[in-house]
Amino acid sequence: MSYALTRRVMRVAAAAAVLCGVAACVLGPHKTDEQRHADQALADRVQAALDADQQLYARHITVRADGGVVLLTGYVWDTPDLEEARSTAEAVAGVTQVKSDLELQRNGIDNSGISR
Repeated sequence: MSYALTRRVMRVAAAAAVLCGVAACVLGPHKTDEQRHADQALADRVQAALDADQQLYARHITVRADGGVVLLTGYVWDTPDLEEARSTAEAVAGVTQVKSDLELQRNGIDNSGISR
């Protein structure tokens, strides 16, 4: 092999090794079935608490859990609902932290039973 070809092969191999390392760091370790079930059970409990909250319309909130950390995504109709969702989720046993990516939906019709 020529020197130029050898250098090219070495660069490609080094780039592939770096990309594999980055991918491993990003993806992290695989979860066991028990961990996945525990995360799903926690997400279900948080979703049930949000749905049961009479002060909050939680139909457009999605809950994900990862080792006690809960992520809320979706949208709510009113500004106070942003904090209500967070505090309701924090009150669920097993939740260690709540991260919220909730958005305020500003195009709601009104506060009637039809729009909710």
